[in-house]
Amino acid sequence: MFLKRLFYVLIITSTTFVQADDLTPLEVESSLLSNTVGESKYPLAIIGSTDINSTNSIGTIIKKIPGISNSDYGVATGQPVIRGLGGSRVKVLSDNDNVNDLSYISADHPNMVNTSNASHIEVIKGPASIFNYSGTTGGIVNVITGSITDQPYSDQMIRLGRTFDSASEGYSNNVLMRKNMGNLSLFFSHDRRHHSNYDLTDGSKLEDGAFEASLHNSDFADENHTLGLSMIKDWGFIGFSFEDNKGHYGIPYHAPAPGGGHEEGERLYSTHKTDNYRIKGRIDNIVIANSVDFSFNNSNSSIREHEDGSFTELKNNSSSWNLKFNLDDENINKRLLLSYNHQKSPMSSGAYIPSSDSYDQSVAYFMNSGYLGYDVDLAIRYDNNERLTAGKNYEDSAISFSANSIFSITDNLKYSVGYSHVSRSPNMAELFAAGKHGPTNRYEIGDSNLNREITRNIDLGIDYNLKNTLISLDIYRNNTNNYIYLKDLGTTANLAGVQDARWSQKDVVIQGYELSLEKSFLIGGADVLLTISRDDISAVFDDNTYVPRIPSASNMIDITLFGEKNKKYSLNLLHSETQDDFSSLEASTNSYMDLTMKYSDKIMISNLYDLNINLFASNLLDKTRRNHASFIKDEVPLPGASFGFDVSVDYKF
Repeated sequence: MFLKRLFYVLIITSTTFVQADDLTPLEVESSLLSNTVGESKYPLAIIGSTDINSTNSIGTIIKKIPGISNSDYGVATGQPVIRGLGGSRVKVLSDNDNVNDLSYISADHPNMVNTSNASHIEVIKGPASIFNYSGTTGGIVNVITGSITDQPYSDQMIRLGRTFDSASEGYSNNVLMRKNMGNLSLFFSHDRRHHSNYDLTDGSKLEDGAFEASLHNSDFADENHTLGLSMIKDWGFIGFSFEDNKGHYGIPYHAPAPGGGHEEGERLYSTHKTDNYRIKGRIDNIVIANSVDFSFNNSNSSIREHEDGSFTELKNNSSSWNLKFNLDDENINKRLLLSYNHQKSPMSSGAYIPSSDSYDQSVAYFMNSGYLGYDVDLAIRYDNNERLTAGKNYEDSAISFSANSIFSITDNLKYSVGYSHVSRSPNMAELFAAGKHGPTNRYEIGDSNLNREITRNIDLGIDYNLKNTLISLDIYRNNTNNYIYLKDLGTTANLAGVQDARWSQKDVVIQGYELSLEKSFLIGGADVLLTISRDDISAVFDDNTYVPRIPSASNMIDITLFGEKNKKYSLNLLHSETQDDFSSLEASTNSYMDLTMKYSDKIMISNLYDLNINLFASNLLDKTRRNHASFIKDEVPLPGASFGFDVSVDYKF
């Protein structure tokens, strides 16, 4: 079946178009990998600022990248799923730093990352950067804002913007400032969002058989401030930033589970607050290294889950530091990383996770070698992890390592090969959960005897670039021992009368591919880029049953026309296939088509002022869409047709 589908896609994408200039890779460099997209040894994608809609969750913003999905809980919460893996297997970063919020313990918790001030977003698929972060078997999503900078800002400005989305009558007001003052660089941003319950497709049916015009409890509102100050000197730089985020979000309606559940019309929502302090810098040319990068991060995050007029509170107070020694010489690039992270989680009475402490210490070494003419990245990492709660504790140590290489067969043909052996320790929810979790409508039971996951990953990439055509193929296979997942038991033995679910583990094989063709050509003197892509994934336990909540295969056609000056027009058609490979207590998810249109332009009003315009329309076919990667896909369809804009004015210093 795999070869049949692969052949089918290759036949489709072999059509000849009018020849144009050679395709060139996106020149934005990954801050973690020090590679552009076309040069990378790793599966890397970069989202530019014009494709970042700040009214959407981080998972929604990046979900149209092949191999990426979104475990959405309505519009407010959408965590990224990379190659079928999410949660703590995917690290969401802000300017290379771990955010340390509560998103990693449950899919209903939002990622506390502000995208309204982002210059771009880096997405690294698979365990490509174990040197930087442990347990990243899914990948890394890195939101780049530049709130702390090691170079003076090249685009000094004040930006005033407003974003609107018709599906939820949602808006975002934002302010962004970047200013150089001698050796100092100042950064400030403010963003405020408010969304009502979002509209459903005409005729959308909820699980209880009701037809609704909008989805109850899908509203949200939040407010974010970021202040950053950097001092840049001949010896390096040092910077400080503060970020706060607070708001609320509804938990969409759940159909009653056997023995109980949430009734239609019941108000179920969460309030959240996060404060984050960061210090980071670099000292160049010291005795022991070419340079030393350092960072310190202190974060306080809380979520209150409100139900039946009462609430339970989850907290996470964390502090972490990192030291990276850059030991490059003429022939080889070498880096040494030391890191420490402590998370203290004082939970309220009645919370489904008890109060606990988590300690993580790591030592990692990276080097780039040109052995025998091959460009090879080698990394090894040692992690010591400790999880403590009353009467229970978990501790383990593990070594992870990886090797990645890229090489050219001909001028037009490149191969990349990667192998990694990665360990991930279970998190606090997986170990210690013991109670009703209202947003998931489950009684979650942890297991303090869980073993660490061990994933052996093989990744093969092929790029063929000939004149106006680029064909890319990524094939991967993950063999994971002790894969940890939340298993629905099909019973309601608990006093709360909701679905019993236990954190369990089995061996699993996850494999798939991502295939894309990019073709540039000319129409009436305008440059046009056609992209056709397909991704498919299979995730099977060792007993031949399917892993729950694995995204379905998808096919995408994207046409982008680059008009005069800065005008850009795009049309995107996504076909999500039926997901028939589902676990015993899941249901099949039907296929759907999603048509999206965008228009963007940057108009220079004067030497001092620019007007940025982004117009968009999504789900233009107004089809009912359900996301198999979501915990609540049966109860909660995705939004109906939507129209909106993102307009801003830049005053340039």
